Amino acid sequence: MLGGELSFHLLNVLLLTLGIAPLVLWRYRRAVLAGMQRGGEGALSIAAAKVAAAPRPAATAAVDALRWEARLRRRVFIAVLCSTLCSALPLSLLYLHLGGQPLTPVHVFLKAGVMSSAAVPMFAVLMAIPFRRALALWLATLAGLATFGVLLSMAQRPFYGKAPSLDQAMNFVEFFHFAAVTLWLPMLLGLATGARRVRGVAPITFAGLLVFGLAPLLGLRLTQWLTATQTGTEWVLSGPGLYTGFILIALPMGWLAWWRLKTLAWRYEAKRFSDAQLLAGTWWLLIVASDVVEGISVHVGMGPLLAVLAVAALSMGMFPPLLAAALRWARRSLDGPPARTLLLLRVFGDTARTEALFDRIGSRWRWFGPLTMIAAPDVVARTVDPGDFLRFASGEIGASFVTTQHDLDQRLAALDLQPDPDGRYRVNEFCCRASSWQATVVQLIERADAVVMDLRGFNAQRVGCEFELRELVARLRGGQVVLVVDASTDRELLDTRLGAGKAGMRIVEVRRGSAGQIDAAFEALLDAAGT
Repeated sequence: MLGGELSFHLLNVLLLTLGIAPLVLWRYRRAVLAGMQRGGEGALSIAAAKVAAAPRPAATAAVDALRWEARLRRRVFIAVLCSTLCSALPLSLLYLHLGGQPLTPVHVFLKAGVMSSAAVPMFAVLMAIPFRRALALWLATLAGLATFGVLLSMAQRPFYGKAPSLDQAMNFVEFFHFAAVTLWLPMLLGLATGARRVRGVAPITFAGLLVFGLAPLLGLRLTQWLTATQTGTEWVLSGPGLYTGFILIALPMGWLAWWRLKTLAWRYEAKRFSDAQLLAGTWWLLIVASDVVEGISVHVGMGPLLAVLAVAALSMGMFPPLLAAALRWARRSLDGPPARTLLLLRVFGDTARTEALFDRIGSRWRWFGPLTMIAAPDVVARTVDPGDFLRFASGEIGASFVTTQHDLDQRLAALDLQPDPDGRYRVNEFCCRASSWQATVVQLIERADAVVMDLRGFNAQRVGCEFELRELVARLRGGQVVLVVDASTDRELLDTRLGAGKAGMRIVEVRRGSAGQIDAAFEALLDAAGT
């Protein structure tokens, strides 16, 4: 009975997350847009003096940086795979023990190997891998794990006094069958919380709902316990009625959910974990929770219940430190290129286009250095973090806007230029009002090592970015700037606005959906950051 209730609770939380996360994101976008359109007391002055450049290590050639990224990518994949595999071993051992199955290496590996395939979406988020490539990698990983299981079964056969045989190749099919049975629910839950559109808010929303959503379940149990006696029954019926338990539990659970959100936001601001680690932890929680529900449903009794909960807690407790340690190992002995700051500018208006550019260039750049940008509704889905979520939920989002010179100075002084525990740098987004965005852009240009400006859609009717173009020409060397264009860009108008400042600027054509052109633009950015 408890297993069914927990399963129902998990599915309820999933459905609520699917409905609430997009709503939260929509409201957050509206709040950002309203703040941008609100005027200030007066436009901030644009600094005339250039920011003094700090001494920087020698630049790394783009080809060397790409080789470093390729080596890092392989090591990160191994690190995440090993973390999930080790965290899955206790669950696999308990599964075999409660099911009365032999504790042989191949039996232990079957469940642990299937669960460890969750490393692929975690790796895809960390390394900004597109969905199609991630899907192909996941299938290839499952095939590789299944092949390893076949080889392991053949290797252990002589220890039992038998010779390996070809019929053991059927273990390959069994692995995929077990994966289909085991992973369908976690995959649905993962898609709900990991979709790019809601990835920034879904894990936080899920965490809060998972805690607060326990109130009806625990409230029902409390009501049943109260009505087990005559005195309790009389008190319940003369008071709130059958909802007594929920009323008594709702407020404490609401406080606990809010405290959990505040704790997540504080730990994130303190750089205890990154956004990718939070998402990976959420996915692992979903996998463990679905396994707990299955274990409780199949094995009845207090003993199995306590064992399942204890091992689940062990697996959940193991995963974050294992992942953090594995990611540190992945970066160890790999001398990466010196950190370079990238400023992302764009023509506002096309959300899908901007999000795609951020996913393929901005997110990937975070291994090479911090990213700065002006916040706007077209990309908030990719940049919202636990701190932003908490400020929005508290009604304090207005405090994050730059309205005065003092605000701007504080934000510039607090630029996060250090890597997260996973090695990736953060996105520094500036929420600006109509009176402050120009002064902010100028300061960000002067602090940037390279600038990518998406000019797709630039024409005579959409010339709001002319100010940025003039400042780029005036304040940076042409080689530091990469302009992204396509057929919708008015090239003649662009040439007119740039004038002689166009010399040295890299102009890269990127058609929507062209992975090769995106890669070429990224390589051009690496070159620009080294000039």
